[in-house]
Amino acid sequence: MSQTLATRGLLDVEAHTANDTLTTAENGTVHTNTGATGTITLTLPAAVVGLHYYFKVGAAQELRLDPNGTETISLPSNGVPGAAGKYLVADAIGETVHLLCAVAANWCVMGYTGTWTAES
Repeated sequence: MSQTLATRGLLDVEAHTANDTLTTAENGTVHTNTGATGTITLTLPAAVVGLHYYFKVGAAQELRLDPNGTETISLPSNGVPGAAGKYLVADAIGETVHLLCAVAANWCVMGYTGTWTAES
C-alpha cells in the first residue's frame, strides 16, 4: 500500500543565516544557507548510527558541515573519509548532500550533487 505525503509527513526545512549546531532531534531534516550573506558552518552532532541529514546550498556562500570532534565525513566523490574533525564544504547554489551515520563516528554520503570538498 502506498503512502501519500499527508500520511508520510513532510520534511522540516531550515534556512540558516548564521552558524548553528544541529541536534539529534533534527534527525532527517533539511538544512540550507538560503538568505546567508557569508559563510555558514553547521556543526553536526556526534555521529550515532541511524542519524541522517540533508543539506542544500541556497545562497552563493560557503556552506560548511563540521563533524563533531575527531569524527570524519567521507568525501562524496570517492567515499574515502576526510581527516578527523575537518568539514565538508560547497558554495554553488543547488549543490546538495545527504549524510548518514552507518558506522559510529563516521558520516557517509548517501547522495550528492555538485562539488563538495574537504577542509584542507
